[in-house]
Amino acid sequence: MKYYILLLKSKWKRDFNSAIKYANKVISTTTTILGELARFELISLYVKNNQFELAKKECKYLRDKFNNISEYARNLMIPGLKLLNTKYNILDKEFKSYSDNYVQNNVVKAILKYSQARDYIKKEDYNKAYELFIEGYYSAKKFPHPTMICNGLNGAAWWMRNEDKKKALVAAELLEYYIGYYFEDLMYIYNWLDTVFEVRRINNDVKAFDTANTIIQLNKDGRIKIKKTFYNFIPEVSATDYKIDNELKNFILKYNDLKIRKGIIKSKTIMKFINSYNIKYTSRKLYAIRNEYYKIYKKKLFGISVEKFEKLNEGKIIKLFFATYTVLKIKISKIMIKNSILRLNKNKLINFFSMDYEKMHFFNIMLSDFSEKNLINNLNNNLPYSTEGMSSSDGCLFFIARKKLITELLKNMKNFKEFILHYFDLSDEEMKIFDVFLRNCVRYDIKWPITPYPKGKIRDFAIKYGLGQKRIALGYYSFEDDENFLIDEIIDKFL
Repeated sequence: MKYYILLLKSKWKRDFNSAIKYANKVISTTTTILGELARFELISLYVKNNQFELAKKECKYLRDKFNNISEYARNLMIPGLKLLNTKYNILDKEFKSYSDNYVQNNVVKAILKYSQARDYIKKEDYNKAYELFIEGYYSAKKFPHPTMICNGLNGAAWWMRNEDKKKALVAAELLEYYIGYYFEDLMYIYNWLDTVFEVRRINNDVKAFDTANTIIQLNKDGRIKIKKTFYNFIPEVSATDYKIDNELKNFILKYNDLKIRKGIIKSKTIMKFINSYNIKYTSRKLYAIRNEYYKIYKKKLFGISVEKFEKLNEGKIIKLFFATYTVLKIKISKIMIKNSILRLNKNKLINFFSMDYEKMHFFNIMLSDFSEKNLINNLNNNLPYSTEGMSSSDGCLFFIARKKLITELLKNMKNFKEFILHYFDLSDEEMKIFDVFLRNCVRYDIKWPITPYPKGKIRDFAIKYGLGQKRIALGYYSFEDDENFLIDEIIDKFL
């Protein structure tokens, strides 16, 4: 099971060589249904790698023993095998279908819808293409297949952006949410986040700042070459003044006939100017105006978050704080965190989070009550565009999705305060690894042909904290062999 999870993980990351390695490991180590499903994946991977002779060899082997494979497995494989054979002519004989159930395979439905959508793009019928991308997304979501979910929403948002930018924004919002929910590596998700950013920018959405900032945060190692446009939308929340140039001077003079000298202008002055003249945000405005508008937006959202915060009980607050901290680190001492957990004081916490915009951003994500269903309902309706449930009222969807993974994991948790105290004893590097492990426990909890269970200390960890044995096993097996010992060492500290 472990190797099968790593096979799918590598495939979703488009690391086909690693996926092939794990597919062969599954085939060589099991005689269960997973072995034949891995062989099916191997055929697809060989085709993607243009290794057609190897694909034909595996396909022939699978076809010859098809009669001995369970009907459940055949129904999963037949649509994909037929599709591959039709497109690449791998075999001279078709696979025999033993039932009609295979037509319900949602992954193949999604593939076909996306193929049809691309045909309409060639005809420049972007509305029809949008509908087909969304239909494919719904099919992919039923499986669920993370890459295909995001591919469908990305296609819908990108090709609709110049036709109907509001419809494109609905798809882009959901896309950002699923990117955060399912994926970790920026190298794989950069193009999708670029789509989200461009659609926000076209819509004059102030959240373009958050999307750009997310990309920069994920690229701290500099592996990805970031396009220059993003740097014009990086928030400088600590900015206290700006240089007055002719553009900024002329912009202010359009609204107020003040004597403005070259030099610097305080951020508070610009903020007051925006509020006094009800200046609207647009992506084309000067950076100083956009940046201060973003700060006003964050502060307004903070006020809404405080109202929500005051209604929550202590247990809920601690879990929300922990869930948010696992996805978005802020500058706060671990000693202060432990003291806050043991002696929770709402007023002190509100004062702490109001100290600067970075902490406000954290607080806003922590208190977000975003509902995925609100956006899904907007995808295909004929009603006027609605902003209900949009991130403009809830914060950055990328991090909100990651927070949701953790809150879902903690629902039936036991010994939570002990768990959280152990967590804050971890080093920064250990936290980084453990955070991904916790997210993977939920994001890989989908329908599997067999149910994995943990062993030894991993099992003890799952039972002690009530996190679910299946989920903990999935999170553990999602790591490579050479990474498992790190998880083992971390989990030891919780027992």
